[in-house]
Formats: sequence, structure tokens, C-alpha cells
Amino acid sequence: MKIISVDIGTSRIKTACFDESGNMSCLLSKRLDRASSPNIQDADEWFQVTATLLKELVEQIGSSPDVIVLTGNMHALLGIDRFGNPVSPAVLWSDNSAVKESEFLNERYENELISISGNQSTPVFTLPKIMQMKQNRKDLYDRVCTFMQSKDYITFKLTGQRVTDPTDASGVLGMDLNSGRWSEDFFADLKIDVVKLPEILPSASVCGYITAESAAVTGIQQGTPVVVGTGDLASAATGSGVDSNTVSLTLGTAGQLLASGPHGEGRKLARKLFVFANSNPEEELYLGSVPSGGFSFEWFSKLHNITVPDFFKLADSVPLSGNLPVFMPYVLGRGAPYMDYTPAGAWHKLNALHQLADLCKAAVFGALCPLRQCTDLLEALTGTRKNIILQALACREKAVRDCACALFKQEKFIPANSEASLLGAAVVGAVAMKCYSSIPAASETMIKSTKVSDAAQGDAQALFDEFISFAGE
Repeated sequence: MKIISVDIGTSRIKTACFDESGNMSCLLSKRLDRASSPNIQDADEWFQVTATLLKELVEQIGSSPDVIVLTGNMHALLGIDRFGNPVSPAVLWSDNSAVKESEFLNERYENELISISGNQSTPVFTLPKIMQMKQNRKDLYDRVCTFMQSKDYITFKLTGQRVTDPTDASGVLGMDLNSGRWSEDFFADLKIDVVKLPEILPSASVCGYITAESAAVTGIQQGTPVVVGTGDLASAATGSGVDSNTVSLTLGTAGQLLASGPHGEGRKLARKLFVFANSNPEEELYLGSVPSGGFSFEWFSKLHNITVPDFFKLADSVPLSGNLPVFMPYVLGRGAPYMDYTPAGAWHKLNALHQLADLCKAAVFGALCPLRQCTDLLEALTGTRKNIILQALACREKAVRDCACALFKQEKFIPANSEASLLGAAVVGAVAMKCYSSIPAASETMIKSTKVSDAAQGDAQALFDEFISFAGE
């Protein structure tokens, strides 16, 4: 079976072909233009790039696939009118301007929000953005027929169907985690038209078929099934093999700790970690995050007029010792477990003897500390996790990998395929096509990883203790 996965990222769109055993035969990607604004994108460009990549992929694999499955960035605000046209550019998850609306939700509805969704509001969620649009651009709000997430817009362009899945719906705010349905009473009280939200279908279900119009521009055979798919957090968790024993550490632009657990367990994490629906309907998905993560490396490199590769070389050139300063990677806000998005980056114990290499090493270690903090909190509230999968920079860059291996207590694994979101989408697609009976059954065959040895612990725990003390646990 040929399964094509499409991942609509905030910086790049990727597409790849997998078989039902999880083997990837082809990978293509293209960077998106973010020059005009880091928080706004042209949704039509999403489809133009996707169509081009799909056409090239079909040419490379030599035939049309058996199924298409989507994943993509979450929490966006994209309104589509009744003709299927965006009423304005897509506002991405990174836009946090809806502070007033988010504060209103927490002041008036916080307990209800946690009861319904497991989360309090933050400005990055879609619902505060919808409220902001209604307040400031009522003309646009009135024109909206359906609010969509990135993957759902591509699904619409491919099939004509206006649908979403529980993972993306839970990232809007206002979906009942227990029922997997929009909370109509909640939206009615807010005077938000729930009919403007798409129908929620299971992640691993076929929602439509390639139309003649989309076939002409993508090269995909008309009538090919399209699977609803998941938001990128859920697909990344699935593609990493996250389950009740395994967490995933991703250090990309943001830093993310992904975990899962049984329904209702996430209420213990309220106001500390985020809770979402999972691609595996039997479990919830938990997220601990630091907004800057790997971005702090880019910021630091630019500040000191060095390249990012040179930054990592310098970081790798010094040992992890108690003489290092402590770096607070909060240049874009603290994130979990504080749920505070006010920038608060800082250095602690910095002295005149420190060299640039020391600061680079401290920056790498400091970027990982909030995720260790989230892991400790997760385990304290919901039980221990035996394994941790290192993704993105955490598996690719030696300096990051060594710090992660020294800092985290779990057994460490490197994925055989680091394209976690694409692989996770393929797992969902394989289940939708009845190759497997469930997400865990598919994951057991399709996801592979290799255990790695711990790095020398050095003064990792002492440095982490310093970090927690300065951060104000």
C-alpha cells in the first residue's frame, strides 16, 4: 500500500510516501514565505505548495497512492466563506495578540473550560482569536462560513469537505474531551456561532475523495480516499511512539514534551500542562512546552554574530559542569508549567571568566530544563514514564543529545525515522484503511527506534536544581 502523508508546517510543507510497514520511500518539502509576517500566512499558498509537492511525489513514486492523510499546525484562525475562499490570511498559532479575550475567558469561564477541555485559555488558542475577530472585524466574522485549521483547509481543497478531527478541535478550545463534540451551550453563551465550526470526525476515518478539480492539479487519481488526520502535535506523538510508558522530547523552534494517558487523567495537569485529544481515541495527549526552545539558539547565534552550526560546535567543546552559568530560555515567554507568555529570558551566575563556548553550552542545557521540569511534574501527577524519544535537534545535534541524555532520567531512544509528524500521519492512514485494528497495533509495526547510552551525568542535576531555584518553581 502507498500512503502519502502531508504535513502543513508553519515554516515548511512536507510530503512523503510510506508503506503499511512504516518504510518511507520518498520525501519532498518546500519552505513557505514568511517574510511579510511571522504570524500570518496565505492559505492559498498552502494549497499551491501542497499541490506542487504532491504532483512531484506522484512522478517520483511512479503511480497514484492508495490514500492521502493530512497533518498540520494547530490553533490557527482561518475563516472560509460559503464559496470556499479565505476571508483573510491565516493567523498562526504563534500570534498571541488575543490577550484580552483570553483573560476574559479565564475570568468568566476558567472552571468550565477545564471541565470541558482540560485547559484554561491562552492567547495562542483559536477561540480567543475568533472572539478578537468578531470584536474588531465583525465584517470578516460575518462572512465566515467555516473556521478551519491548516490540514482541514487542504482537505477541503482536495475533497470539498469541511471537517476536522478531535485533536485539532481540542486545540480550538470548546470541544468536550469526553464526547468529542463542540460544547454548544458554551459557544451559545459566548455568542459565537457554533455552526461556523466544522464537523468533527474520527482522526483515522476517510472524510472524502479526491475531486476531478484537485486531481488535475495534484496528479492524484480522482476518487482516491482522503483521511481526516490529526493536528501536528498528535501526529508527532504518534510518530514518536508516545504511549503510557513513553514520552517524546522535541527541540525545534519551540521545545515540546509530549505524553499520553487515559481519559480524565489530564485534569490533574490543569493549569500546568496542556491537554488535547489524541490520535489514539483511547487516550489523551499531554503537552509541556517552552515557546523559544531551539529558537533561543538562533537568537543567541545572531546576537553573537556566529552561525548556528558554529554555536553547536562551541557548545560541544566544553563539558557540562557546575561552573556554567544558568540560562533561562524564556525570550518568548515561559510557557508550561507557568502558562505565562510574558518574555522573561535571563542569565544567572554569569561571571567575567565565562567564555562564549560556556554560554553556548549553558544555552543548550537551559533550553532543555523547562522540559525536564514538565516531565517531573507529569510523573508526579500521573505516574512514571520509562522511556523518552529524542526528536529534532535533540537527536540530530550532539551537544543537545548529550545534554538531554545527562538531564533526563528515562531510557533514551533515537527514532529510525525522525519525520515524526509524517510517520504519525501514515500510522493514522494505515488504520483508516483497515491495515491495522488500532493506533497502538499500527505503531508497534510501523515505528522503530534505537536505544542510546546515557552521557556522563556531570553536574546535570545540580545545574537543573539551580535552574529551578532561579525560575521559581
